[in-house]
Amino acid sequence: ARANTLNTSCLLVSRAATRAEPPCRARTPAASTRMEPKDDSSLSSRAHEATQPPSQVIERLRSRTSAAQRYESKGEVARGGMGAVLRVVDADLRRVLAMKVMLDASESDGSASTASATQRRAARFLEEAQITGQLDHPGIVPVHELGLDAEGRLYFTMKLVKGRELREVFELVRKDEDGWNLPRALGVLLRVCEAMAFAHEKGVIHRDLKPANVMVGRFGEVYVMDWGLAKVLGRPDQHDVRIATADVSQSLVRTERKDLARAAPDSPLATMDGDIVGTPCYMAPEQAKGRLEDIGPHSDVYSLGSMLYQLLGGTMPYVDGDEKISPHAVLGMLMQGAPRPLAELAPRTPEELIAICDKAMARDPRARYPNMLGVADDLRAFLEGRVVKAHEHGAVAEFK
Repeated sequence: ARANTLNTSCLLVSRAATRAEPPCRARTPAASTRMEPKDDSSLSSRAHEATQPPSQVIERLRSRTSAAQRYESKGEVARGGMGAVLRVVDADLRRVLAMKVMLDASESDGSASTASATQRRAARFLEEAQITGQLDHPGIVPVHELGLDAEGRLYFTMKLVKGRELREVFELVRKDEDGWNLPRALGVLLRVCEAMAFAHEKGVIHRDLKPANVMVGRFGEVYVMDWGLAKVLGRPDQHDVRIATADVSQSLVRTERKDLARAAPDSPLATMDGDIVGTPCYMAPEQAKGRLEDIGPHSDVYSLGSMLYQLLGGTMPYVDGDEKISPHAVLGMLMQGAPRPLAELAPRTPEELIAICDKAMARDPRARYPNMLGVADDLRAFLEGRVVKAHEHGAVAEFK
C-alpha cells in the first residue's frame, strides 16, 4: 500500500535497517488530555518570526560552526524528493541522531534546479524544521539543531527513533503476536490523538496522518512523524497539497518535479508540488477533492478515523484484504463515496468502536468530532468501560 518512494521527513530507522533489537512491548499508560488555555504561544501567532526570507536564515547559519566538525555520518537511512536522512554521531554529546539534509532538485529527481525553485525548497525545508521544533510534546520527535553542512546544504537533526511503524503493529494485532491486542493498539491511537490535539492547539495541522507516519518505540514511545506537509493556520501555505492528476496536466501551477499527471495508473500519487502521497486511503475527502480552504483539524480527525478503520477491519479503507489496487483507483473511490461499512466488514467489532470510527470518518466535516480531544475522550471511555458519546447520548446513558 505504501509507495516505494520514501517519506524522508519520517526520521526513523526500521528494524531491518538497524538489524534491530527485539520487538518492543510498548505500554500505553493513560495520559491526561487536558490542555492549557490557548495563548499567544501558538505557531500562527508567531508567523512573523518564521516568514523571514530563507536567505536571511541561511546567512545567519553560515556564521556558525560547520556540522562536519560535530557530526560524523554513518550512512543514509532514507531519501526522497525533499531531502536525505542520515544516521549521524554527535561527537560532542556522544549520541546517535537522525540528520535530514536538504537536496536540490537535481539530486532528488534529476530535474533542473533554478534559483526560484531552490528558494521555494529552502522555505519549505525551514518551515518543516521550525514547525517540528516548536511542537514540544512527548508524542512528537524533538528537533535538536538547524544548520548548514560542509557543502552548504541546510540540515536539521532529530532524535533517531528505533521501533515499529504503526502499520506493523496493526498486523501484529491481527495475528495476535508479540503481546499485541486490540486494547493495547487502541492505547497507541489514543496517544496519537493527544499529540495531534497539542499540534492543533498550536495551530498546526498535519495533512498526512497515516500508520506509516506513526512510530511505536522499543520502550513504549509513540511518535507522530513526518510534518513535511504540515500547515500553520493563519500563515501562507508553502505547499500545494492538491493531487496531481491527468485532468490537471495543463494547470498553470508550477511544480518542482516532473509532471506526474502523465504517470502510469499504478504509480504513486503526488501533490502539485511533487510531494509523494502514496496511498490516499487515509486522506479526507475535502483534501482529495482539492478544496484547500476546507482542510483543517477535522481533516486530521478523518485520517485518525481511517487508521482506526484499518485496525478494526484488518484492511485499509477502500481496499479488500490483500487486493492490489492503484492509488489512483483508491482516489476515485474516495471522491465518490464512503468505504465499505465497518459493521459489515468486521461484524464482531464492538458497536462503540464502530460508532467512534463512523463519526471520525463522516464525509461531512461538520458531522465529525470537533477536535482530536473528542476522539481521545471516546477512546478512553471505551477502554475504561464508560459511555462512549458517539454511541449513546443523553443523561440515561451516563447512568448505565
